[in-house]
Amino acid sequence: MIVERRFRSRRLLSAFVGIVFVLSMLGNPLAALAAGWSLEVTVLHLQSSVAQNAVALNPAGNEVWVTTSSLVNFHVTVQAAQRSFGGAWSSLTTVATQGPTIQGLSVALSASNNAVATWMSGGGVEIALRSPAGVWQAPVAFAPTGGASNLVARLDAQGNGVAAWSRSTATTSLVEAVTWTANGTFGSVIQLSPTSHAAFGSDIAVNEAGTAVVVWLASNSNPYQVESATRPAGGSWSAVTTVSPVVPQTWGAKVALDGAGNATAVWMTATTLDSERIYAATRPAGGAWGSQTRIEPSDWRAVSENTVNADAAGNVTATWVVQDSMGNQSVRAASLPIDGAWGVPTTLGQCRTVTSYCLHQVSVARDGSIAVVGWRAYGPLLINAAVRLGSGAWTPMVVGNNNPALLTSVVTASNGHASAVWQASIAVRYKVDFRQSDYQ
Repeated sequence: MIVERRFRSRRLLSAFVGIVFVLSMLGNPLAALAAGWSLEVTVLHLQSSVAQNAVALNPAGNEVWVTTSSLVNFHVTVQAAQRSFGGAWSSLTTVATQGPTIQGLSVALSASNNAVATWMSGGGVEIALRSPAGVWQAPVAFAPTGGASNLVARLDAQGNGVAAWSRSTATTSLVEAVTWTANGTFGSVIQLSPTSHAAFGSDIAVNEAGTAVVVWLASNSNPYQVESATRPAGGSWSAVTTVSPVVPQTWGAKVALDGAGNATAVWMTATTLDSERIYAATRPAGGAWGSQTRIEPSDWRAVSENTVNADAAGNVTATWVVQDSMGNQSVRAASLPIDGAWGVPTTLGQCRTVTSYCLHQVSVARDGSIAVVGWRAYGPLLINAAVRLGSGAWTPMVVGNNNPALLTSVVTASNGHASAVWQASIAVRYKVDFRQSDYQ
């Protein structure tokens, strides 16, 4: 009965999302015909070195962008800018001044227009919150000892947040999390992983209502299993549950949540050098993780950079990079429709061949109107993307013509909107600027 109610609610939500998308197109008869990437624009000029930057887009199309300044007097400054949908970028404002190094800079933006910027500095976790009015609070520091990694923060629709990270100690590694309210009140740091073995490589998903799911890799001598913990909106963290079978060489655990709280996890395994594979498992809201499903039917020489994302209705998209025996790399994608089964993977495009590493991202609008996969390999290549409107087919295209360029963010919003941001060299050594193109 629980499963039947879950599927029935997902069908109703999917139908509603489909109607909203169709009406949005009818409201603008030329929208479907005129859809495409805008001309690229420069967001920030002339950085003296390749700085970190990240972008977030909320369902209304409002945007926030964070970046780091160059090293000055052994300090790096975290800065932010914002723009309302259809508007211009604001000037940069200083969020924080940190020590000589900052790693893992990221940003999230809620439907309520709350924002959070996170980064790691000096081995610890830093979390800075922004009010809907655009005022940044001073960052709050966590995990001051040990080396933090895999820091990810997410917001629900109201602006409440959850962050999770992995942290090394003198004897092991563990996964921790902290929550906060939209008004900026933080809870205590909670250890999610058990003490019986090491845990690392965490990822987190939070839906509109505030349900959170964290997944990570369990390990003794090497990664062998995916584990998880769940927190209902405003509630307490669950006990640890296993997601995958025990298989040596299990990597890349990622997770997505739909609006009803149904979760999907994706990971990769390697039994031999030439048999790397992608698997997935689903967990209904309030239920247990189901059996694993192999979603990449072929064995590959290498599989990497797997990601997963979902719309609010429950349609899931997973992407990954495969490499054949000749060193050729390609971006692949597969979809799990609501109440359906995983589809046959599609090759979206090729990365640079041989001795290269293909960076890619996937973003799915919560209303299901658009999904975008962006990628770029090391070397003098353009920013590539594949766009899928609604449940249609993937359309590969070029977003930016800077050469070389380095993709940093692909984000999506309701009604078929998306943004891509990348770094572009401008002929002078160590000088770059940040470019952006919008899809609508």
